[in-house]
Amino acid sequence: MANPLSGKHFVLGITGSIAAYKACTLIRLLIKQGAEVQVVITPSGKEFITPITLSALTSKPVISEFFSGRDGSWHSHVALGQWADAMIVAPCTASTLGKMANGVADNMLVTTYMAMKAPVFIAPAMDLDMFAHPVTQRNIDILGSFGNIIIEPKEGELASKLVGRGRMEEPENIVAVLEKYFTKDDSLSKKKILITAGPTHERIDPVRYIGNDSTGKMGFALAEECAGRGADVTLVAGPVSLKTCNPGIRRIDVTTASQMYDATVTEFKDSDVAILCAAVADFTPDVTSDEKIKRKGDMTLHLVPTRDIAASVGEMKKPGQITVGFALETNDESVNAAGKLKKKNFDFIVLNSLRDDGAGFGHDTNKVTIIDRNGSTEYPLKHKKDVARDIIDRISALLCCMLLLLLPFGRIRAQELNARVSINTSKISGTDKHVFDELQTALTDFINLRSWTEYKFAPQERISCSFIITVNSYEASSGAFECEMMVQSNRPVFGSSYNTTVFNFLDREVMFNYTEQDRLEFTETNIDNNLTAIFAFYSYLIIGLDFDTMSENGGTGLLHHAENIAANAQSIGGGWRSFDNNQNKYSIITDYMNGNLASFRKMQYEYHRLGLDDMSSNVERGRAVITECMDLLNETYHTKSTSILPILFTEIKHDELVNIYSRGQDKERESVSDILRAINPSFSNDWEAIKKPR
Repeated sequence: MANPLSGKHFVLGITGSIAAYKACTLIRLLIKQGAEVQVVITPSGKEFITPITLSALTSKPVISEFFSGRDGSWHSHVALGQWADAMIVAPCTASTLGKMANGVADNMLVTTYMAMKAPVFIAPAMDLDMFAHPVTQRNIDILGSFGNIIIEPKEGELASKLVGRGRMEEPENIVAVLEKYFTKDDSLSKKKILITAGPTHERIDPVRYIGNDSTGKMGFALAEECAGRGADVTLVAGPVSLKTCNPGIRRIDVTTASQMYDATVTEFKDSDVAILCAAVADFTPDVTSDEKIKRKGDMTLHLVPTRDIAASVGEMKKPGQITVGFALETNDESVNAAGKLKKKNFDFIVLNSLRDDGAGFGHDTNKVTIIDRNGSTEYPLKHKKDVARDIIDRISALLCCMLLLLLPFGRIRAQELNARVSINTSKISGTDKHVFDELQTALTDFINLRSWTEYKFAPQERISCSFIITVNSYEASSGAFECEMMVQSNRPVFGSSYNTTVFNFLDREVMFNYTEQDRLEFTETNIDNNLTAIFAFYSYLIIGLDFDTMSENGGTGLLHHAENIAANAQSIGGGWRSFDNNQNKYSIITDYMNGNLASFRKMQYEYHRLGLDDMSSNVERGRAVITECMDLLNETYHTKSTSILPILFTEIKHDELVNIYSRGQDKERESVSDILRAINPSFSNDWEAIKKPR
């Protein structure tokens, strides 16, 4: 994949913060990516880092003053604004934040910012109390409303020796943000997404209303994330003060629940996805006064239910449409959310609780649990922009699994696998090899030309897999084969050219009969042929595992097919038998579908979709998710230590895990190393090496 930062021009603004030393690393990383960097530094910034150092790193003179000398020459902030592909202000002090937000152009950096035609990325750095001050937060909100991209500071030890939020984001992560921005993400291109956001106000009289504390921040973050991925977004917004930044967002402003109902129902008809994030009033006054109601003692307000937007959308939903709901609860959270999921016909629901600090109305952060019909996934407290990314990732996975094209005469059926079958006959001598060539061709066609599901796969979307058969013995008279077979499947990692192995298994007992005259036919309910049963089993298993990596438990239906084959094939031998050791085909699928081992399926999804896929844009965040996945792997191991699944996973991911943890925090490396060594001691030396920083 081409480097998205190669050839880009960046103006790097440096202000007077102790974090200015990080600018050197940021410059090095950008130049290493093939970018050009022009530094603009404030006078106070030069107190922390010298222009000579910066000039040596960038090979360009550092700009600080409006005029370069007394001969009339001057630095053109306008020219810089036209030259740059982006401006980065890192570190950005509270003082510079205030000047940028309010147009105080008294230095070259702020003047350059105000002339900038390109996107601006701002990485604040200051003490925790300064960052938390309402003035600073207001200035950040103002700059964000202008379309600037705020790279949120992290918690950590600050220059004051206090520990809190205000530490400038690390240069590696800033570069990751830039890479993601300049990598065109059109994964939702041509998708129409409807989002509701904010509260509704139900009028009592001209000056009073019934409302709630929703600010709309979550819904607006979802809209920006969808538009950033190329979607055509319609945002139905209640009365909020927020502004949209992406021009791909069409906004419909409403005030009351009735107005939101009408707009949502109308827009949903042509939408692919509806995300009902708004905090819609459940009740509205029966009678609204045209005049201000005077205080004359007690007052009784009669309320009537509003029309249920979610229920109506659920009833309207057609095959192929996705609906997502939100639940803000104060008690029995999971039970209430699960009930709402079923009642409103949502594909999944996002639960947050007012009992969680930093979650719910009015906060920039949220702590959510995503619940679908197969279970739940809990996420830590995050900025709402990151929460939006998690939610849209889940929707994208659902869209991948719903590649159904409906025609007047029914669904298109298509092939799902791009399989390579090879037969090794080196152990067989004195035999006519023609039968093996015929078998190889027949199996390749059986796997690749058969429609295993009703989902439509474009040719480039088919799942890559291989079947390498080693024939141990063959009887020409009966066509009896005894073989070993290596089965492997891969999936691409989002945003990279890397493919990761999802399944890799050596089946040591593959027995079947085949002659050149045989046609390979398969009926799941009447299995009398071990050859087609084996390959149908692995085909369903591969597709189901791949779907599980895209959407948690998304492959359940297909994996049930594999489970049925394994059960129905018990009487015909060939490694199916449930009383054999734990490394046969039967045990693999029964363990995978075992509800007590649900942690393994959850781990598979989070490892691939939330971990590996995220590493292409944010290495540390992706690795942190994978570290959490190792706890799930450990949970599976302790639930059933005889299962092959945890051991098989460590064998498949051995090289990948060693590479992932070649860098990382000490605690991450130590905990992962201990878990892996306990599960699969055969790689103890390699797991021990993870602890040692490279």
